[in-house]
Amino acid sequence: MRLLYVASDQVLPGATGGSVHVLEVARGLAARGHELHVVIWRATGQPAEEFADGVTWHRVRWWPPHRFFRWRAAAAVAAVAERVRPDAVIERYYNFGGEGVTVATRRDTPSLIEVNSPLLDYPGSMKALLDRALLLRPMQRYRESLCRQAAALVAPLPEIVPLLAREKTETVTWGADVERFHPRQRHAEVRRAWGAPDDAVVVLFSGSFRPWHGVHVLEQAARSLASRADLFFVLAGGGDVGDGQGYRGRRLGALPYQSMPEIVAAADIGVAPYDTRRLRQLQLGFYWSPLKIFEYMASGLPTVTIPRPPLTEIIRDGQEGCFFNEGDAQSLAGVLARLADDAPLRRRLGQRARERVVARYSWAQHCEQLERALQRITS
Repeated sequence: MRLLYVASDQVLPGATGGSVHVLEVARGLAARGHELHVVIWRATGQPAEEFADGVTWHRVRWWPPHRFFRWRAAAAVAAVAERVRPDAVIERYYNFGGEGVTVATRRDTPSLIEVNSPLLDYPGSMKALLDRALLLRPMQRYRESLCRQAAALVAPLPEIVPLLAREKTETVTWGADVERFHPRQRHAEVRRAWGAPDDAVVVLFSGSFRPWHGVHVLEQAARSLASRADLFFVLAGGGDVGDGQGYRGRRLGALPYQSMPEIVAAADIGVAPYDTRRLRQLQLGFYWSPLKIFEYMASGLPTVTIPRPPLTEIIRDGQEGCFFNEGDAQSLAGVLARLADDAPLRRRLGQRARERVVARYSWAQHCEQLERALQRITS
């Protein structure tokens, strides 16, 4: 198939979960023999069009240059669609997007919405309050119109999709590149560059340091374990670079995605210490597909996270990782200490984690699911 994938607000190359997702989906579908054309944001100095990774990247801009005005990319998307003449359009949903679905409808082309954040308003949402103040709820009506126009939707959690669209929504989780993220990427010099002792158990967090990612919980746990010379904490992401504040470890700051396989593989334990109280949208359910967890697992790390579905379906307690009480730094510290003291347990959990992600949570499988949905809407 010739596919047009609209993710206008994403910048590639990039280090965010969104940019990684777009790259892996485009690259994965191209590897399955499809002709991929992807619309992304054009940053300063980047070419308007480029062929790389088996994908044609179409970079666009709009004015004002803010995601709130993403719908203004419609003319640029329409121009790309006119040249490409796709068999189907995929749109990565954003609150103020819809340009891909709109263009597809005008061209009588089937479209699929990729839902990674709620199409519903969560309780107490300021957007919902504003929508009600406008009397006719234009934003809700617009979202529901997009759902009606789309031939299908995919989402990590059906509960974030309006009831009217759930029958045509397929549950699809994110994944990991299980070839790039692999235990063989482990190199001693990476650990030495961090200042980690040769015999230390390295605990890794990777992510964008948003409040609900729970970095504050991890750092509090790390400080309570500061007397243990055998534990070293590495935090990859965020803006700060330097030694751990009050604990043994290192903050690496923001890093290019291509460097992450070696960083993850150099660790011994991966932590995803989510604090869902810090993000009200998660009242709808834990819809965020946890990229970091899949990459930890692919790299052969036991993962420590919170016991909340669907995380409990990905990580099984005592089989691929361990759970701690959400928001409880002492509970997290206890789990980390237990894993640090038991190398055979770490190895066993890490091996099972690798086996599970290869079997169920690879980007290749994600793209296979997408392909089936696209084949249905184009047949």
